[in-house]
Amino acid sequence: MGSRAALVQSSRTTRKWIHRLRDGLPQLQYTEAKYYAAFKTPRRAAAYLNPAQQGVRVFLALDPRDDAALQPTPSSSNWAVRFPSVFRIAGEQDLAEARRLILRSHAAVGPSDKNAALRPEHFAPEELLPEIEYLEGCARQVLVNAYERNRRARETCLRHYGRSCAACEFTFDAKYGEAAAGYIQVHHIIPIAQVGTKYRLNPIKDLRPVCPNCHAVIHRREPPFSIDDVKQMLRLSTGDQTVTL
Repeated sequence: MGSRAALVQSSRTTRKWIHRLRDGLPQLQYTEAKYYAAFKTPRRAAAYLNPAQQGVRVFLALDPRDDAALQPTPSSSNWAVRFPSVFRIAGEQDLAEARRLILRSHAAVGPSDKNAALRPEHFAPEELLPEIEYLEGCARQVLVNAYERNRRARETCLRHYGRSCAACEFTFDAKYGEAAAGYIQVHHIIPIAQVGTKYRLNPIKDLRPVCPNCHAVIHRREPPFSIDDVKQMLRLSTGDQTVTL
């Protein structure tokens, strides 16, 4: 796991944070060198961790525009092309988010097909109606729906509610592992078609995270079922007052 010279720029606290991440990601290979630690796939590194006395920078193979928690890597070197984003750990409260991002980065660099890459986000047709322009973003009809949405609004919703389904509590990483970690769809509480061509989106009031199954059920009718309607369906189907997965 490294020599005594490993992580020489770290402190006892930042080493503890890194080792907590290591212990929480047993499915990944972990190594330490003099100035950095790394989480790896069998083929190559998925994340580099650069510790200092009071924090840890986590360099990731993710587009910084795809997640509000990320910042662009402060480098213009060829190495930065492979790891274009950075997440900063400043305390214990950041470790869960760091784990999520490392799993996403691992999924992005680790498909069995070396030429394949996971899409960081995928929007189903239920998430946005075609030919509706609104302040969160816009949509246009091409051959399929094309989306330009304000990712800050999406991430504000997910930071507030988390990435488990608001109806059934399903989480992709718990069921499918790191390849699907962090994925969830976002549902508009008020159908876009009912609010006109433009409206000012409130991410906390107007959006909810939902899994594709519940999202499909919500849109099985017009007007859509509510999230509470879907919860009631699940309670009735299990014959219980609570939903258990």
